[in-house]
Amino acid sequence: MDKSIVISIVFGILGAIVIGLADLLSIAIANRIGLIRTGFWTKFLAIAWATPFLFFFGATFSLDLNHWILFFLLGIGNVITYLVLIRSLQLGPVSVIAPLTSMFPIVSITLAIIFLNEYLEILQIFVISIALFGASLTVFKPSNLGRISNNFSPGILLGFLATILIGFEMFFRGALSKQVGWLLSVYVPLIISLSLFGQIAVVRREWPWERMQFGTFFLLCLASLFMVSAFFLFARGAEIGSVAIVAVAFNTYPLVPILGGIIFFKERLLISQIFGIVLMLGALALLGIIS
Repeated sequence: MDKSIVISIVFGILGAIVIGLADLLSIAIANRIGLIRTGFWTKFLAIAWATPFLFFFGATFSLDLNHWILFFLLGIGNVITYLVLIRSLQLGPVSVIAPLTSMFPIVSITLAIIFLNEYLEILQIFVISIALFGASLTVFKPSNLGRISNNFSPGILLGFLATILIGFEMFFRGALSKQVGWLLSVYVPLIISLSLFGQIAVVRREWPWERMQFGTFFLLCLASLFMVSAFFLFARGAEIGSVAIVAVAFNTYPLVPILGGIIFFKERLLISQIFGIVLMLGALALLGIIS
């Protein structure tokens, strides 16, 4: 395994842990001030955290039309993904939805194969199949296998949608980082996302400054710092190495929300669900090793 792949895996794992913390904080904040205000402030503060990097690294905006199109698609996708993901985690159960969203690397890898000429070996396909089986065990309860539809709560259905959206977003972010660098691939979509959240807030009359308290603002600063750090880590790992590999490493993301769901939201898992989580995360970790 060469150095670039090792760096991709390390950056992916670090980014996953940090984004897990960001999502846990975002759930708590959204319960206080609402999804739109939370989205606006996390993007606004993330830009504030990221702006000094532009001057420190001397980034230049020498972009062509195709880059701007991808930036706008990524910015719009980021808003939609954020709203769907945080809402699904709000509806819960977090300890089930978080493992489901970790399946996003399958989407990212598929896109990388199609558009970036990356490829999967037979062993990798086999391991992905095991991960999918593990994910199914986290959703279907043994006593209700005959009534599958009863297990698809609104939170879980949104979790499936969030998984697909995250896969697309991470692929585009990784692909852009190879073309324009890790910094711009994060910074420009953040500005677009902020403008969209601002427009949504005006239309819905959910003014950002309402319901704001010092404690909430402090949590927003932490959440935004964690979020932008995770995006930077992912983008840098993809720029150096492989989009597919860093996406696989990023699947360790569910560990933090799972622990948070159990500790803070008093959620409980069935034995079959615990086995499914272990099987899925173990298979995805193996995928990172053999890739």
